[in-house]
Amino acid sequence: MVKELRTFNLKSYLSDFHFSEYLRFDFSHLRADFIGGVTSAIVALPLALGFGLLSYNGNPEGAVAGLYGAIFTGILASLFGGTQQQITGPTGGMTVVLTQVYIQYGGVEALLAACIIAGLFQIGFGFLKFGKYVNLVPYPVTIGFTNGIAILIFTQQFKTFNTAPVIALFTMAIIFIIPKINKNLPKSLIGLILGSLAAYFFSSIDFFRITATSLTTFSVADAIKVIGDIPSSFKIPNLPHIEWATWKHVLPAGFTISLLGAIESLLASTVADNASNTRHHSNRELIGQGIANFVAPFFGGVAGTGAIVRTMVNIRSGGRTKFSGIIHGAILIVVMLFLGGLASHIPLAALAGVLMMTAIGMFELEPIQLIPKAPAADSAVLLITTIITVLTDLITAVEVGMVMAAFLFVHRMSEMGVDTLMGEGKGSIIDDETRKKLPHNKIAVYDVEGPLFFGAARSFVDALERNFDVNIVILDMENVPIIDTTGAVAIENIVHRLHHDNKRLLLVGIRPRVRAVLYNLDVTKKIGIGNFIPTLQEAIDYAFSISSGKKESKHLGNFISDRLIMLNIEAETKSDLLDMMIGQAIKAGIVKDESEFSRSILERENETPTVIGHGVAVPHARSGGENNAVVFLFARLRNELVYDSNSGEKVKFIFLVSTGSNDKEYLNLLRMIAINIKNEKIYQRLLNAHDATEVHHIFSEVKM
Repeated sequence: MVKELRTFNLKSYLSDFHFSEYLRFDFSHLRADFIGGVTSAIVALPLALGFGLLSYNGNPEGAVAGLYGAIFTGILASLFGGTQQQITGPTGGMTVVLTQVYIQYGGVEALLAACIIAGLFQIGFGFLKFGKYVNLVPYPVTIGFTNGIAILIFTQQFKTFNTAPVIALFTMAIIFIIPKINKNLPKSLIGLILGSLAAYFFSSIDFFRITATSLTTFSVADAIKVIGDIPSSFKIPNLPHIEWATWKHVLPAGFTISLLGAIESLLASTVADNASNTRHHSNRELIGQGIANFVAPFFGGVAGTGAIVRTMVNIRSGGRTKFSGIIHGAILIVVMLFLGGLASHIPLAALAGVLMMTAIGMFELEPIQLIPKAPAADSAVLLITTIITVLTDLITAVEVGMVMAAFLFVHRMSEMGVDTLMGEGKGSIIDDETRKKLPHNKIAVYDVEGPLFFGAARSFVDALERNFDVNIVILDMENVPIIDTTGAVAIENIVHRLHHDNKRLLLVGIRPRVRAVLYNLDVTKKIGIGNFIPTLQEAIDYAFSISSGKKESKHLGNFISDRLIMLNIEAETKSDLLDMMIGQAIKAGIVKDESEFSRSILERENETPTVIGHGVAVPHARSGGENNAVVFLFARLRNELVYDSNSGEKVKFIFLVSTGSNDKEYLNLLRMIAINIKNEKIYQRLLNAHDATEVHHIFSEVKM
């Protein structure tokens, strides 16, 4: 049986997600995970209540939604995610968007529907392996929207702050003082507890109110608003009760929440990696976050993201595995079931104080201080992103920031280096004597640096056109990592102009990705595959031989096309292998007499197997192609095959060669194969080549 595998392998694609590890737990760090989970739960409790309250635009029911969100996202994201120590729950950045959705789309049900949609989007991002792209958000944009979020969270608390400013200020003062006593104490929780106790003390004081007709009393308790009842059991899961039209209406909001959640979570994962010397799995993390955000709204919980502060608390407290995040969620369940009565008396003003201090802690002051020293364009992106976040909304800010950063990137990359090596530079490669000979032979050598794409194409062409009074142009493109269609067309235009004036272009050190683009766009054919040279010194020597009028030697690539290069094929026997190669030659239409060609190859091999050593066989015969042209095919087997049953010799490469009366080229071709296949460097390059294009280029470097 002979087959060539080119189809999409679903099993291999999905194996990257490590589904078997979802229900696998490491209990060897149980004590450390327990301490980390408990500690992070203590930090998470006031933040979950506060961010939930903010998500509901000050509605006290939001505190419960925040607690539910922290429980379900904390447990499920840890269980299914790809970051071992990640703690997930409501966060400041996510809360700002949720508040906007709550206000814009009319309340709780629409908000929960948007969170469900966000979860589905995030699961899709993970399965499509978009994790690596989320990390492409530039640093100035990240800092810009983070600072904008901090400002929004702070200013949005003024309404609640004004209901009991003394309680809020007292809570903020406690949170400010605690780290100065002991940095390891949970400052937010202590501030919330003491602020609540202060509110309880003041609420027992009665005041007198004198009116024109009577004397009445009132208590501070009348002015202090509290969270209210917290359910002591989970509600039955249900789908939000909204019309189908509303589901469609909140779809863009869900997509927005999913994007922000993905960005925040993977940023937190990166921070966790740096702190614990581990490596997260970004796509699996997205799936875990998506599952968590999909499930939580069915129980009334708001969406969450990976939380940097809570994750760092977990790591510093000893958390080592995903079990710490699950314990964190379990502790919050205990609080809800058994301490809900106490939590229901927490004053909203104290929560406002917690959120205002959290916002102050979120604000990144150091990047602001560096603005005078940073590039002006980066500073502009940071400031504009911050301002737009505050004045409009977060997504608009991120979109504008990304567009600005993209234009900035294109501008910087367009300033690619195209330097002549006729004077100084690369002195270790081009010696003084050679450099002096180049102008006399009308040879120009250029060193090209940076990506050759649409932004850089114009400057690339302009730089080359300044000195076209030469016969041979050598472009050293070793330092060109990528090229796009515009860059390829720019090279094609240069080739066209040079060829119009009977001049030559040689390309040096082309990387595989660049080579593939040029090949697929047929630019390689216009350049001439023999004009791709592996090293600069070889290109200069070749250019000198051309300028001196020496006859150019043919290379192996002259005799073959990519259609006749067969990679990673499978064959059970030598007969299967030869039948497939003969069939490929016939299919390509290069064989003059099909039956004679097949008979000639098989008879020759039956007489004496043509194994030449080093895992190489060269089956050959005398039946040629059209116009007596040499027929040449190359195959690389996926697994070695026993080619000679008598000696047991195995082969990996097969060069099939056949010709009619063209003995000279036939012998030259066999000689090139026999001599060069012993070159270990060439052999390894053929062994590791990714596609037919790369093999064809390797053959173009094999000359007589």
